[in-house]
Amino acid sequence: MLAYLRKQMQSALESRAALKTELDAIVTAAEKAGREKLSADEQTAFDAKRAEIRAKDTELEDLQSRVTELEEDEKRSATAAELRAKYGQNTPEGPRVEVLSEPKTYERGTKHSYFLDVVRAQLGRGDGDGGVSAAQDRLRRHTQELDVEMPKREQRRAALAQQELRAVDKGSVFEKRVNPNRTDGQGGYFVPPLWLVDQYIDLPRFGRTFANTVRNLPLPAGTDSVNVPKVATGSATGVQTADAAAVTSQDMTDTFVTAPVRTIAGQQDIAIQLLDQSPVAFDEIVFADLIADYNLRLDTQCWSGSGAAGQLKGVLNVAGINSVTYTDATPTLPETYAPLMQALSLSAKNRKMMPTAVFLTPSRWFWMASQLDSQNRPFILPETNAPFNPLALQTGGDVEGPVGRVLNFPLLADGNIPSNLGAGTNEDRIATMRTSDLFLWEGSMRTRVLQEVLSNTLQVRLQVYNYAAFMPDRRPETISVISGTGLIAPSGF
Repeated sequence: MLAYLRKQMQSALESRAALKTELDAIVTAAEKAGREKLSADEQTAFDAKRAEIRAKDTELEDLQSRVTELEEDEKRSATAAELRAKYGQNTPEGPRVEVLSEPKTYERGTKHSYFLDVVRAQLGRGDGDGGVSAAQDRLRRHTQELDVEMPKREQRRAALAQQELRAVDKGSVFEKRVNPNRTDGQGGYFVPPLWLVDQYIDLPRFGRTFANTVRNLPLPAGTDSVNVPKVATGSATGVQTADAAAVTSQDMTDTFVTAPVRTIAGQQDIAIQLLDQSPVAFDEIVFADLIADYNLRLDTQCWSGSGAAGQLKGVLNVAGINSVTYTDATPTLPETYAPLMQALSLSAKNRKMMPTAVFLTPSRWFWMASQLDSQNRPFILPETNAPFNPLALQTGGDVEGPVGRVLNFPLLADGNIPSNLGAGTNEDRIATMRTSDLFLWEGSMRTRVLQEVLSNTLQVRLQVYNYAAFMPDRRPETISVISGTGLIAPSGF
C-alpha cells in the first residue's frame, strides 16, 4: 500500500509540475506580446489552471498525510517485531513454557479472573489480587500456556478424527475416482478468484465544472453570511452649459448582496470488522466517495439551489438575469445559433463587459457536434481542421474543461445543469456569463471518524462536511439563460 501511495504521489507531483509549466506559459505569452493584462481567454485559462493546481495541492497534502501515517505504522511494526524477537516467548531465542501438573493460571479453582486482570493491565489501576504488576505477570504466563496447549489440542482432535475414520468402510463411503476441474467441490476451491481491490471501480459522478470556473475564495471564519455592499444609484457627470452654470449632480445610493453560509455534509456507518480485516484502507475509499459526492452537490447547488431550507442560491433562481426564450418544435444547430448569440449579446450589453464562458450539458454539446449541413458535413469541426466559416470549433473532450468554442468563447459541458425543466419537465438550459463576477466561498473540508456513537454495535461513523457561501446575484446582469422548447433534451444523447 505504501508503494502504491508513493507512486500516486509521484504521478500527482508530475501532473502539478506540468500544470505549473502551462500556467507560466500563459503569463510568458502575455509578457512577450507586451500586454500588461491578460486577455479574457488567457484570464479564463489562467484561473482554470490555478484551480487545477489548488486541487492537485489538496490531493498531494492528503497523499503526504497517508504516506506519513503508513511510514509510522511500518516503523512501529518493525519496533514491535524487534521487541518480540528479544523478549517474546516460544521463539528460538526465548524460553518455552510447558505446563505438566501445575494448574493453569486461570483454571477453575485458582480464584484469578482473566477479565479483571485485562482491565487492571489496560487501565494501570487496581490493588486486588496482587495489583497491576501481578495481573500483567499472569497474563504473560497465560499467553505462554496457550502457545503450548493449543497445538496439543489440535493434535488430539486430529488423532480422534483418524480413529473415527478407521472404523468407516472407505470403499463404500468415498468415491474411488474423481476428475478434478474448476467446479467448486471438485477442485475448484484450489482456483480462488483474484480480487483487485486496489483497482476498485468508483461510482461515476459529474464533477464541479461550474463551481471551479467562478471566483473561488476562502470562507472567513466566525460568520453565518457574507455581505457585499453594492452601488444602487451612481453619481453623474454632464456638460456644463456655460461658465459658472450649474454642475450636474446626482446622489449616490447603495444596497448590499448577501450570501448565507450553508453546510454540505454526508456520512457512512461501517462495521469495524470491515476496517480491521479489509486488505485495503476502506475508510479512504469511503472518504473519497463522500468527497466526490460533495463536489457534485456543490456544483448542482450553484446551478439550481433554491436559496431556502439550507440550500445555496443557484444561478437559475437569481432574479434579474437576462432571459432568452427559444421556441422550436424541431430545433437544429443553425436555428440554435441565433438565441446563443442573443444570450452572449445581452451578457455583454447589460454587464458592460464581455462574457467569458458558455455552459451547456454534455448531451447538448454532443447533439450539436452531431448536426450536419445539407451536404452531410458536420457543422462543428476540430480546431486544427477548421473550415472557413464554422458555427463552432471542437477544442477537447474533457468534461471538466472547455470542449469547444463559439466566437472564441469557451464552451464548457457541465452534467449538473438540470434537464428536467420547462412545462414538460424535459428541457435543459444554456447559460452565458462573465464567471469572475460570481463569488464562491468555501471552508476547509472536514473529515471525522466517530467511534463512540455506534460503539454498542462495533460500528464506526465516517463524516465529511464543509461550509460554503455562493453569491450568483452579485451582478445578475452578467447572466443570460436560454430556455424554451428549442432546448428539449435531445433524444438518444
